Amino acid sequence: MKRDIDLNSILKTKFGFNSFRPGQREVLNSLISGRDTLAVLPTGGGKTLLYQMYGYVSNKSVLVVSPLISLMNDQVRRMNFLGAKRVVALTSSLDYRERQAVLTNLRHYDFIFSSPEMLANPEVLDSVKKCQIGLMVIDEAHCISEWGPDFRPDYLNLAKVRTDLNKPLTLMLTATANRDTRLDILNKMNLVPDDSKVIVGSIDRPNIFMAAKKFPNDSEKNEALLDLLSKLTGSGVIYFSSRKRAEQIAEFIKSKTGLRVLAYHGGLDDESRFRIQQQFMHNECDIVCATSAFGMGIDKADIRFVIHYHIPANIQSYAQEIGRCGRDGKQSVAITLYQDNDRFIQLGLLDSTVPPDAELSAIIDNVDSVQSDISSVIKFYLNRGQSKQTIRNIFKDRRNKRFVELDEMLGLVMTTNCRRQLMLDYFGEQKDSISVCCDNDTEFWKNPGLFIDDNLPQPVENSQASSLSSWRDILNQLFLEKN
Repeated sequence: MKRDIDLNSILKTKFGFNSFRPGQREVLNSLISGRDTLAVLPTGGGKTLLYQMYGYVSNKSVLVVSPLISLMNDQVRRMNFLGAKRVVALTSSLDYRERQAVLTNLRHYDFIFSSPEMLANPEVLDSVKKCQIGLMVIDEAHCISEWGPDFRPDYLNLAKVRTDLNKPLTLMLTATANRDTRLDILNKMNLVPDDSKVIVGSIDRPNIFMAAKKFPNDSEKNEALLDLLSKLTGSGVIYFSSRKRAEQIAEFIKSKTGLRVLAYHGGLDDESRFRIQQQFMHNECDIVCATSAFGMGIDKADIRFVIHYHIPANIQSYAQEIGRCGRDGKQSVAITLYQDNDRFIQLGLLDSTVPPDAELSAIIDNVDSVQSDISSVIKFYLNRGQSKQTIRNIFKDRRNKRFVELDEMLGLVMTTNCRRQLMLDYFGEQKDSISVCCDNDTEFWKNPGLFIDDNLPQPVENSQASSLSSWRDILNQLFLEKN
């Protein structure tokens, strides 16, 4: 492809923007020069525009692999609204007749969205092969690393899919990935790091104030939540690790306030999830009580707060979820409410997805008689010639990594130093000079509502500030306290 393309002119005339966001031009130049690219750009960083513009300037078909049906359908609707008509999503929501019609005419589409599971279907893959894909996009590419061993085995198959498609130019997109995750993504895609371009934008969102507080029990946590909601204004998302708890707290908030609250989780049908998303996007709902299933593709710029009722499994998930507030650049807050039992919720989820050795061995030895997500992953590895012991080691390594990640997240909650710098340390960044950015800098809890104003209070001296300088020190201190 010619490299003397006037990207600024195309950006203005085709997409209506006057300037690129940080990282966008660099990614496009990398693709235009023919390099496979991993782009780590923050939530709201304009990742969708990258493959739309490349498809426009290259005049080649673009295949977008995405993890969620709702996300794919949302992208198709947006592109249709912007004038792109030859766009389709290959999802399980298509009935047999619709799918056959799409597959028959697939080569006529400019943008094809598909889940990794759909690409595992030989009929679908054969149709995609005939399209001469010019760019393969893997959206939410951290799923290759984080979800692969955690029971989305078809993400592990994307390297083979890419080979079957004659190794088209590939763009991997994610909002959060530290150095280890980035290397793991490239490794699982059979890409050589030195031959690929890795573009990493800053994870830092200076307009998001960070706060966390520990509570002795759920009763006091719930009272604190109600107090926060009485002082915070605007739209918000409250994240939970339990579907049941998300529903319970949604009802609790509705019974105690006049707020319009809905619960969202993976147990709802597609129609219900889409309806809740639309209500939230159109300000017909004030707060969504959600599991981590909510957020991907939710492009609502004016979310003023994100509250974690339960701690997420790791700092990468935390960074991605808090990045969903303040996308309009205005002041917003990210608040974590923690009590000790929350850790055991995450440990329970860990046991259900990465079982202990004895349980795992029993599943491996009887894999043909067990129908579960775990058994499907084991079969994936067995079908690729991995020994039972190698599979045990894969799961053991994954389990150990999850323990470490959870402790890192706890370190972020428990620190008395700057929370933002601790998070940035995790991603290998340094904080810009900001006087106030977290509740260890100033008196947040006396008046949380001030912290979604544009004029933040001045910092106060933190007499309890620790001399600990990194999350490793914090984890060591926590370990000593426990023992």
